[in-house]
Amino acid sequence: MLATALATLSGPVLAQSGGSGSPGEQEAQAPAVADQDIIVTARRTSERLQDVPVAVTAFGNRDLVERRISTESDLQSVTPGLTVRQNTSSNQLGLSIRGQAVDAFSYSAPAVLAYFNETQAGGVTSTAFFDLESIQVLKGPQGTLFGRNATGGAVLYKTRSPSKDFEGYLRAGYGNYDNREVEGAINVPLGSFGALRVSGKMQKRDGFQHNLYNGDRLNSIDSRNIRGSLLISPDGSGFENTTVFQYGKYGGNSGGVKVQNAYAVGQTNNGYALNATAAALYGPGFINLTTDPRVRQLGFDGIADYISKQKNIGFYDFYNDADGRHRARQYIVTNTTTYEVSDAVNFKNIIGYNNVVSRDKSDADGSPFQMVTAGVNDPTPWNYTYQTEQFSNEFQVNGKLLDNRLTYIFGLFVSRETNGQIARYNVGGDYPGGTASPPGLFLYNFETKDTSKAVFLQATYALTDRLNFTAGGRYTWEKISIHQRPGDLYGSLGVGPRSSKFSKPSWTVGLDYKVTDDLLLYFNHRGSWRTGGFNGTSTDLVGGVLVPNQFKPETTYDFEIGAKLAGNLGPIPARLNIALYDQYVKNVQRTVYIDITAVSGNVNKARVTGAEIDGSFDLTPWLQVGGAFTYTHARYTDPQAVVAGVSLPFGPYADSPKYSGSAFFRAKADLANDAGEVALRGDLYAQSSTYYTNLADTLTPDTKLPGYGILNGRLEWNRILGSDVSAAAYIRNITDKHYYAGGLGVGAVIGVNGTLTGTPRTYGFELSVNF
Repeated sequence: MLATALATLSGPVLAQSGGSGSPGEQEAQAPAVADQDIIVTARRTSERLQDVPVAVTAFGNRDLVERRISTESDLQSVTPGLTVRQNTSSNQLGLSIRGQAVDAFSYSAPAVLAYFNETQAGGVTSTAFFDLESIQVLKGPQGTLFGRNATGGAVLYKTRSPSKDFEGYLRAGYGNYDNREVEGAINVPLGSFGALRVSGKMQKRDGFQHNLYNGDRLNSIDSRNIRGSLLISPDGSGFENTTVFQYGKYGGNSGGVKVQNAYAVGQTNNGYALNATAAALYGPGFINLTTDPRVRQLGFDGIADYISKQKNIGFYDFYNDADGRHRARQYIVTNTTTYEVSDAVNFKNIIGYNNVVSRDKSDADGSPFQMVTAGVNDPTPWNYTYQTEQFSNEFQVNGKLLDNRLTYIFGLFVSRETNGQIARYNVGGDYPGGTASPPGLFLYNFETKDTSKAVFLQATYALTDRLNFTAGGRYTWEKISIHQRPGDLYGSLGVGPRSSKFSKPSWTVGLDYKVTDDLLLYFNHRGSWRTGGFNGTSTDLVGGVLVPNQFKPETTYDFEIGAKLAGNLGPIPARLNIALYDQYVKNVQRTVYIDITAVSGNVNKARVTGAEIDGSFDLTPWLQVGGAFTYTHARYTDPQAVVAGVSLPFGPYADSPKYSGSAFFRAKADLANDAGEVALRGDLYAQSSTYYTNLADTLTPDTKLPGYGILNGRLEWNRILGSDVSAAAYIRNITDKHYYAGGLGVGAVIGVNGTLTGTPRTYGFELSVNF
């Protein structure tokens, strides 16, 4: 009965492919879905997905290409339960899994960590996916094997490894909005010594949004990426070393912001007075005061008048006084060494270096008025800058004991991370004499440093041939410091540096039971934490000295039961999964916007309960269908918080749609006379409404984004006339659905909130050749 109750659906997971063949070529070679061995590294070692007692959604190379998963934003529509929200712009994204997220403008560490070849890779910019072997989305706390901060989960990106065969591919595409893409790779064997793989991608696309204030096209793309991978693996040595270097350069314009609402003077919400700065300073008659001739030309007489007239423009039209320029570059290097000491012991060392700098201009208020502009032309046009530099080294010992009944992984980890922020704001630039305190131009310029050390051990013991017990623990020591840099507003007020140390454990305990060779049941209990830190734009008085304000670490634990089935349901090959979980969070890190600044603090307690179901079925040899459904019930069980001396309750819970789901089909047919294969795929993603602020009950009401659904389609002709050439045509957002991909909830600061629009219908074609 338990097996029957737990065995439900598992869907977007398809076969992981190691070669560089076209999607159609790999599909033709793939076995039935139930027979596919999908290899994942959720437990830091390669295992079949269906043998891993962890909730994982995995995508192989074929699926990434077929479903056009080309950047972080694309992951949401193929991974129900993962929310990817545009925070301050289309290039600044926040990932949320099981309600664990990071707010816009937050000084907290992310709760969902990104890993590039097993090394953490942060940074404030959207990137490009190309020549990947797989993407794995791990759900729930992952602190034991992936470290502190992974309280919601982790997203693992694995690049294609060099192989000792000469091969490669070239893919080019063109679509609407003058979208041009070229991607390719070449793999060169180096005899018995190793192999070299070089790959790259270029994309350029016009913006689909129109800024009517200055004529710019917004939400454009201009990216260039190159990667080199060198494998050193002498035959028969048991030694393997892989070095990967990647460089990415990103340009274009970020997306625009629309004003959703502005709070009126004297307006309250549940007894809380709302910020009405915009309404008070940009009220009727402002057109006679403004120093901006463009506003007078457009005839916008204050914020209320603008909101009224904004309704008459197109969904993708904006009046933003900032041009939205985005520039970023990333260097990332990983070096992985493995040595097989014996059949029972392996050594592994992983070195990672990541350096990201992003520079932006953005309109924080979403209007033609210069209330708050981030990144201005005086003295340089790039004074809204994020800088991230990360270095890490991890040493692992993997082994087996007790006649292979006990498998273990032991590790030592050290990292150093530096994050800098240069945020120049222009407040009230179109208002005579300035509008705020301080008026006009001012600068936040500070840097934080984080040094982390950890030791971990996790082991699985086979109690019987079918029942396994897993236990693991990790202990982390953290030191974080902050200091203001030259020109910083608070530095000029005499605010000094500050540092603090944190240390806490993470753990996992679990049982898994193979009911049959096809069905796995499991139970997990896990605990983890997110490190505390400092607010660069808020102060405390400690010992008579002004120092940056501090927030506490966040702690969490969960309980999860699940099932994984890879077998037949009657005559139908199927892959079916379910996970049910209950997660508790204490000292939840959240952000409040006060006096032209963002301040991170701690909400007392929260709880997230949910279910995740997904599955795929081979109904016939030529038709595969699948779907997924996620239920998330996130709430603050003790919503009170004191943030920078301000006490208020939080809620409702943001960035966590209660329901989300997807469905797909793929039909294929082999053409006569070996003329190739034709395949048609359709995908649907839908989600319910969600809030984009955590203070809708108090300081920022009316900050809910409506639910929506999106249809995508793709038609392929693979191995055209028996050649190595394939072609495809695609269309995304078939119905041209108008939806919102995020929000900018700054109503508590300036009295207005903004929304960021999702992508309209896009279509195009691709041509690829394999060699």
